[in-house]
Amino acid sequence: MTERLAGGRSGGRHRAPSTGPGRKVKLVAFVLVPLLLLTLGAYLLFKPDGGSGAPVACGDERVPLTITASPSLAPALTKAATAFDEGTASWVDGRCATTTVVSADPNVFADTLRASLEAGGGANAPTAWVPDASIWREVLGRRPELSTALPRTFPVVAVSPAVIAAPRPMAEALGWPESQPSWAELVELAKAADGWAAKGHPEWGRVRIGWQDPLRDAASLTAMMSLSQWATDGAETVDDVRRGLLSAHSALASLNLEQEKVMAGLTDTKTTPEDATKQAMLFPTSEREVLRYNATKPRIPLAALYPSDGIHPNEVPLITVHADWVTDQQRAALDRFAVFLVTGAENKLMAADGWRTPRLQTEADTAQGVVASEPRFTPSGPNAWSLAQSLQGWTALDRQGSVLVVLDTSGSMNERVAAAGNATRLDLAKQAIADSLPLFSDRTNIGLWTFSRQENRADHTVVLDLGPPSRNVGGETAVQALQKSLDGLRADGATGLYDTVIAAAAAAQNAWREGNNTIVLISDGKNEDPGSASLEQVLAKLEPLAGTERPVRILSIALGGEADAVTLRRLADAAKGEAYVAREAQDLGKVFLAALTD
Repeated sequence: MTERLAGGRSGGRHRAPSTGPGRKVKLVAFVLVPLLLLTLGAYLLFKPDGGSGAPVACGDERVPLTITASPSLAPALTKAATAFDEGTASWVDGRCATTTVVSADPNVFADTLRASLEAGGGANAPTAWVPDASIWREVLGRRPELSTALPRTFPVVAVSPAVIAAPRPMAEALGWPESQPSWAELVELAKAADGWAAKGHPEWGRVRIGWQDPLRDAASLTAMMSLSQWATDGAETVDDVRRGLLSAHSALASLNLEQEKVMAGLTDTKTTPEDATKQAMLFPTSEREVLRYNATKPRIPLAALYPSDGIHPNEVPLITVHADWVTDQQRAALDRFAVFLVTGAENKLMAADGWRTPRLQTEADTAQGVVASEPRFTPSGPNAWSLAQSLQGWTALDRQGSVLVVLDTSGSMNERVAAAGNATRLDLAKQAIADSLPLFSDRTNIGLWTFSRQENRADHTVVLDLGPPSRNVGGETAVQALQKSLDGLRADGATGLYDTVIAAAAAAQNAWREGNNTIVLISDGKNEDPGSASLEQVLAKLEPLAGTERPVRILSIALGGEADAVTLRRLADAAKGEAYVAREAQDLGKVFLAALTD
C-alpha cells in the first residue's frame, strides 16, 4: 500500500532486478503504507474495548456511510460492508456504522458529487468513493471544484497491475514468463512488416496492438501515460511531442478496441484456434481481467505482459469525501473500514476476485496467466496536470470534427494573477491555447475567435477561421499563423457575450465536419451589451443544435470569481455540452485541457 505524496503522485515501486536481457532497473523510492499503518495503529490503541477487553455494544444510533464503488468492486465491498456493520469493527464513540455501497462508474460518481457540492449535501451525497483505480481521482481532479472534495492522500485497499494482455502462445514467443518486453520492443514489433515472423511464427501475420478508450478503462489510461512518456521522452517542442505521439500511434492497429469482443474472438468455436490467434490483438487491461478470463478455462488463455518500462498499477483507494456533510465520526468509521478490508478475513474476498494486496502480493501464478514476481518496477502515479496533458496529446491526433475557441478579450482579462507570476488572465488563456491546439491533426478543424463589445460592428473578431491546422494561411501553416496572432491579442472594452455565441454557433454549423464539433467558450464576465439578443433568444438558437444532423456542443469555462457561471452553464446545457469553472485564474490551463479531453 502506498500513501499519496504531495502533488497527487505516489512513489514508484522497485522490486527485485530482472535477469532478462537488456532490462534496465530504475531506482525509485518505495513508499510503504504509512497512511494505513497510522490508521491501524490508531485502531489498535483506541479499539472498542479501550484495550481492556471489556465487551461493548453498538448502541441504537448508527453512523450512516454511503460508499460509491466501481461496478467491478461493488459486490465484494457490499459483502465486506455487511460483515463490517454486523460486529463492532465500525465502533466509534459508542456508535457503529450502517454502510451502503452504491455501484457507479467514475463519470456517474462525478455527476453525483458535483450535484451534492452545489446543493450542500442531500440524501444521495456520498461519504466515500472506491474506484477501481486511483488514477480516476486525477481524472476527476482536472475539475478544480471536484479536486477540492477529493483528497490526494488516502489508503489503498487492493491493487491490480496494469498489463498488456496477449494470447498465451504469443506471450511465450516473446519470452514470457522469464522476460518481459519494453515499450520500444512492442512498438518495433508492431511496425515491422514481417511481424511475428521475427519471433518464429510467420503464420500469425503482423503484430497487432489495440487500445480501449482511456477515459473508460483505467489500465488503458495508465498504459497510455506510460507509452506517451516513452514516445515523447526528450521532446523539447510541440512538434517533437507530436512526432513522438504520431510514431507511437502509427504502431497501433485500433484505438477503439472493445475488450469483450477481443476475448470473445479467442473463444469463438466457429474459427480454428490458429485463425483465432492470428486475428487476436495485444491490448492493455488489468491483471485481474486476465485472471477472470482464464478462470473460465478458455481454449486460448491469455497471459499478462508487464512492460519493463513500467505501468502505474490500478491501486484501489478508499477516498473519504472532503465536504461539510461528512462528519468526523464518519471519517473515523471509514478509516476503520479501510483497515477492516486489508487486515480482516474480508481481504480474501478481494483476493478471490483477482485483486492483489496493497503490497502487490498475490498467490496467483503462471498457470493462471500471471507472474507473481511482476511488476518489478512501477512508476509513480500521474497528477491531474500531467494526465490532462497526456490525454490531450493522445486524443488530439485521432479526434475528428472541429474545435472553435471563443475567447473573451474584454478589459477585465487584463487583471493580473499573482499566483501565476503576475501574468494577466489573457496571458494564461493565450498560453493554454498555444499549448493545446497545435497538437491536433488535420482530422480536426481548428479556429479562434475573440470577443468584446464593439460599437457599430460585430462584437466578435475572427482570428483564425475553422479549417485544418496544416492549411496555408498567408504563406504559412494555420498553426504558425495562430501562434503569431496570439502574441498580438489585447484586452479592452466590455463583454459582448450573447451575440457572439449566436454567431459562433452558426459558424460552427456551417463549417461542420464528421465527428465531434465543439465550441470552447471562455469568459471572465457577463454580457454587457444592452443592445444584444436576450439570454432567452440565445438559448432558443442553441437548443436545436444538439438535435440536428450537424450537432454542435458548447463547452463553457467560467474564469474567475466574477464570471457569470450560471449563465455559462445554461448556454452549455442548451447545446448538450459541459460547463467548467476555473475560479482561480491560474487553473485555466488544466480546465481548458479537461474541456478538450472530456
